[in-house]
Amino acid sequence: MAVVGVAIVAFIIGDLTKNNRGIPDMGKINGSTVTYQRFTELTEEMENNYKRQQGVSQVPADVDYQIREQVWQNLVTETLVDEQFDKLGLTVSPAEVSDMYVGTFIHPYLRQSFTDPKTGVYQIQAIQYYVDNFENLDTAQRMEWVELEKAVKNDRKQQKYSALISRGLYMPNAIAKQIAEMGNKLSNVCAVNCSFQSVDDSEITLTEEDYQKYYNKHKAEFRLRDEMREMEYIVYPIVPTQKDMEDIQTAVEQTWEEFQAVESDELTFFVNAESDRSYDSTYRKASEFASPMDSALMAAGEGSYISPRIAGNEWMMAKVLKIANRPDSLRASIIYIFNDKVGGNITRGDEQAKQLADSVMNVVKSGAMTFEQAVEKYSDDAQRADMDWQLDGSFGFLNEEIVNTPEGGVFVVQHPNEVGYYVVKVTGKTVPHRKYRVAAIVRTIAASEATTRNIYNEANRFAGNNRTYAEMTAGAQQENLQVRNAMVTPMQYSVSGINNARSIVQWAFNEKTEKGTVADQIFEADDMYIVAALKDVYKVGYATLDQVRNMIENQVRNEKKGELLMARMEEAKNASADIYAIATKVNSTVDTLDSISFNDYYLGKYGMEPKVQSAIAAAAENTLIGPIQGAQGVYMVKVNAKMDNPTPVDPANIRSQKEQSFMQGLRSVQQVLKDNAKVVDQRNKFF
Repeated sequence: MAVVGVAIVAFIIGDLTKNNRGIPDMGKINGSTVTYQRFTELTEEMENNYKRQQGVSQVPADVDYQIREQVWQNLVTETLVDEQFDKLGLTVSPAEVSDMYVGTFIHPYLRQSFTDPKTGVYQIQAIQYYVDNFENLDTAQRMEWVELEKAVKNDRKQQKYSALISRGLYMPNAIAKQIAEMGNKLSNVCAVNCSFQSVDDSEITLTEEDYQKYYNKHKAEFRLRDEMREMEYIVYPIVPTQKDMEDIQTAVEQTWEEFQAVESDELTFFVNAESDRSYDSTYRKASEFASPMDSALMAAGEGSYISPRIAGNEWMMAKVLKIANRPDSLRASIIYIFNDKVGGNITRGDEQAKQLADSVMNVVKSGAMTFEQAVEKYSDDAQRADMDWQLDGSFGFLNEEIVNTPEGGVFVVQHPNEVGYYVVKVTGKTVPHRKYRVAAIVRTIAASEATTRNIYNEANRFAGNNRTYAEMTAGAQQENLQVRNAMVTPMQYSVSGINNARSIVQWAFNEKTEKGTVADQIFEADDMYIVAALKDVYKVGYATLDQVRNMIENQVRNEKKGELLMARMEEAKNASADIYAIATKVNSTVDTLDSISFNDYYLGKYGMEPKVQSAIAAAAENTLIGPIQGAQGVYMVKVNAKMDNPTPVDPANIRSQKEQSFMQGLRSVQQVLKDNAKVVDQRNKFF
């Protein structure tokens, strides 16, 4: 069974009502408690999925953050959507489940997981295998199966829910007909435009009333679904001094002398002791090494040394151990013959397992049975036969044998843990390339402890002397330091220029952190120290006028300029109904625009001007319309002629397009549910 991707397991939730011996809860979703224990269990499930899929033992910090975020969003979505399912009585019957697994309408998740990649045939027998042998599956396989069942059922309920909503979205025929009629007429017009830029800023004065008027009109645009904090911060990069660089070079030169004298059998130990990276026996192409190491490798011979050189922010030196032509990717299939050490239903001893593995190999080699037939008959894990394409070096203890065996060849190897034997068939290799196995010593060019301490002391001095936001900004200006700005949400992981900024964000959202204060601690992240200040606090709801004032200043200015231009244009219109006379009066020109359609995305060179385009479409022939305040300025338009559109618009197409947009809008249903729910999120107190 193919591993089910983390992304499709979007609905996993259990009992959210039990607290864990006084540990604070993660939060509440419409009154339903999310305990620390339950959240941790779900997070560990996803982390284990990731480890299995990626073949790693540790989850990177940034990925772990993404997993925790996904778990929370899944819990919120699952809880809110389930409430809707219960209200509407939406269920998935046993007959539907059967049909999705082995019937006419196979669910895409199942088809993805149980389709033979070679034949493209959906394997119903594999489904039956999991059903019949569920109790005998290992823990990982049982978890995959349970997660897949949950995902399939919940996706079907989501499909039903979406279908119900979509049936309630409808465009009346009368509206579709009206839109079509407007689109079926083209207009030739003359237009006069006075852009906002034509008015100098000195000609207007912005008042508090202007700001308030614009804010009230556009308040919905300033809605905040999450609490936010506005921070300003100063970064102190931890970079090496010239003396640090010289000391590092001296140490590298000393290591280079010792490196050339190391015996072959001690080379791995020496590299692990002297290098910032462990010894890597993987064969790699020269192009996979940073410049100038790549060109040095191409010129080197087997057994030769490459002297120290700087590649990026590292010193590198190497010995070329082997040069070989090898494929980039390999593919193999495996028949698993386990012995009784694995437990379960396997009772054969090691000698019996070896004899069976050798016999299977010989049968396949003789042609008496295909490898695929042998998999079905003999493998103790038939569902994991095809290992698919993997990079050279990714097959672990099998890798070198696969590389050295010709395509189509079969061999037997014992598992290193002595739990059985693998009968392996090499099913594919890419074109070989020249590759190198090297013993490389890498030294990172980094600041010394003394330099790091000096940089910290400098940041600490500045923070100690400037305890408020106002003092920090003034002090930064005096010392010519760059102050950066960032808006952050409670669970944000990174901040502009800082990848791992969780500790800074947690400080900003700590209930004891006061607006306008500078953090007592000096934060460290990504080879830098950070002095941070909390500039402002944004609560859920609507940002205040003061909080958006700078953001809306240009729009308020344009509104004010628009009022002035509207008055000027109206005065010109009252003086003359001639479009050219109006243009002269307002110091502008007349532009001719032909074949303007209501359905056009742009109004010629003026860009998107929906108000003007709508007015043109609704106006009669030989009509002067305006003034109209648009997105780029104020317009006066003379509609000279109307004509039929040579490509008429069908009302049925209008309806169809609109209803398709309704369907796309279904993606916002979950957000609407969240907006109307009471969600208490306390995760930032934990991580």
